[in-house]
Amino acid sequence: MKKIRILHMTPPEINNGVYQYIFNHMQFIDQNRYQFEFLTRNKAGLVKTKEYQKYRFNIWSFENTERDGREGLRREIIGILRNGFDAVHLHTSIWRGFLIEETAMEMGVPQVIVHSHSTGIDFAAKEDRDRLLAVHEEYKRQFHMGMATDVCACSRLAGEWLYSAAVPKSLIHILPNAVDVRKYHFNPEKRACTRRKLGIDDRIVVGNIGRYSYQKNQEFLIRSFAKAYQRNKKLFLLLIGQGELKVYLKNLIKQLGIENNAVCMDWQERVEDYLQAMDIFCLPSHFEGLSICAVEAQAAGLKCYVSDTLSEETAVTDLVEFLPLQEEQWEHVLTEARISADREQMDAQIARQGYDIRTAADNLMNLYGNNV
Repeated sequence: MKKIRILHMTPPEINNGVYQYIFNHMQFIDQNRYQFEFLTRNKAGLVKTKEYQKYRFNIWSFENTERDGREGLRREIIGILRNGFDAVHLHTSIWRGFLIEETAMEMGVPQVIVHSHSTGIDFAAKEDRDRLLAVHEEYKRQFHMGMATDVCACSRLAGEWLYSAAVPKSLIHILPNAVDVRKYHFNPEKRACTRRKLGIDDRIVVGNIGRYSYQKNQEFLIRSFAKAYQRNKKLFLLLIGQGELKVYLKNLIKQLGIENNAVCMDWQERVEDYLQAMDIFCLPSHFEGLSICAVEAQAAGLKCYVSDTLSEETAVTDLVEFLPLQEEQWEHVLTEARISADREQMDAQIARQGYDIRTAADNLMNLYGNNV
């Protein structure tokens, strides 16, 4: 049987939610029927991933940008799309143009999918966010269903962010950011082992996993934690990630005098083990499409405090509490935090909501069958 070839257009940043979404699904799609390939500007980073080592998928890249010249980029895109793809799946957070969508539709690619993964612009400087927002809003007004065969989003808010009223809500496929719930099943032995390794056996561990960036807002969490620690000396802050604000956040921890009670770790391959070690999970993001880490934390049975700017779909279980981004409120819940060594197993509840990766992979394969 001829394989269905899916070309995923992805951002250059490797350790982000888009790649996590695709890689999670790759484990559960029918490899004999579907072939995932990638179009990216960061081929060097992608070949270093463990997923590339396992699947050896094709990676396509281009050198031109629209700033270098629209026609040069268009010729490069045409050259890539002539390789016979059955679907082009464009993963995006903001609009900066439609050249790939328009070219793919003009060339008759059977399926052109636009997929919204976010609800905001992740730049620390407000002037940069404002400039890009103006560009995004202009292209958003121009986008219409003649530029794609299918439109998707990870949440209702992510759909509203990328698509204007010209795109009927009934046409937007909501594809939840699902996880392998079995991998995050609470395990007391893993918890004890990871806590021993970190030297935090008897501490109340406040956790956060995500890119060190404006979007994820770890600075807010660190400042709230520092205040709560003055009232509860059992607290320990565990941050895991990487990104442009890492050095700044490490220096902030030192400035606040909590360097012996907080750690800013690099990205870890087995984040599920670190979730076991935590007692509560905090996500004070300025915005999210739908946080995969929040779903993982719920699968691990963790109480989750998240900012009230996030989509209501973040609450896959009743473990989630939404809070405004006011330090005194976060300080209060952190101060009152307790050891969480006996957790309810959430596998069945998460699966019922459609957030188990096996169900999600089936739904994605069904989507690819729509037009090919």
